[in-house]
Amino acid sequence: QRLEEAEHQISLGSMNDLLRTIENFAYLTPGASGYSVIRTDLGMLTVSLENIQAYANGSKVTLKFGNLIAGTINGLNATLEWGKVDANGKPENETAKSRKVTFVEPLNSGSWTRSNVVLEGVQPAELGFVRVKDVGHAGVRLSIK
Repeated sequence: QRLEEAEHQISLGSMNDLLRTIENFAYLTPGASGYSVIRTDLGMLTVSLENIQAYANGSKVTLKFGNLIAGTINGLNATLEWGKVDANGKPENETAKSRKVTFVEPLNSGSWTRSNVVLEGVQPAELGFVRVKDVGHAGVRLSIK
C-alpha cells in the first residue's frame, strides 16, 4: 500500500510539474481561434497568431499580445520556435527554427498589442506551429496618481 501511495504522489508531482511547464509557453497554430495564456514573472499575458504572409524566404506573422497586468510592459522578449507539422498535426521539432526576439512595441496595460515578426525558412503554406516561450521584459511603467 505504501508503494502505491508513493507512486501516486510521484504521479501527482509529475503532473503538477507538467502543468507548471505548460503555462510557461504558448503553442500557436495557423487558423486557430482564441489565444493562449503565458505565465511570466509579472503575471499572465495572452498571445495569438494572426495574419500570416509570405515574406522573402519565410513568413511574416502578427503576434497579438494581451497585457492583463496593471502596468505597461517595455522591451518584451521571448524565444520563438516555428516549423512544420507532420500528417498527424504534431510539430516536427527536429527541423524547427528558433531565435530570441525583442519586441519594440510597449504592451499597454489592459490592452492588445500587435507585433510583426519574420520567421525565416518556412513559407506560409508550410508553417504549422509557432511556440512562444522564455518570456521576459526590460521594464515596467506604472501610472502615478
